[in-house]
Amino acid sequence: MSTHAHSREASAAERFVRATRQVDIAFRVVRGEVVPESRQIEHALALQQLEQALDELAEAQDFFDTAVSRVAPKKAN
Repeated sequence: MSTHAHSREASAAERFVRATRQVDIAFRVVRGEVVPESRQIEHALALQQLEQALDELAEAQDFFDTAVSRVAPKKAN
């Protein structure tokens, strides 16, 4: 019997964590902090990267919410 190494929920959680990290890095770059994972870039580009990271985080959150809601037990009324 085979098992899936990564369920839809696990994949969604991984995507959400990656997106959260990207937002953190982008925000720190915008603030002018030295970030080992990033190179020195212009402020305008840093803002653009932050905006893109925030968009990805929103999409990742929606994907995670959808994945989790599919496996959550339904409440009886």
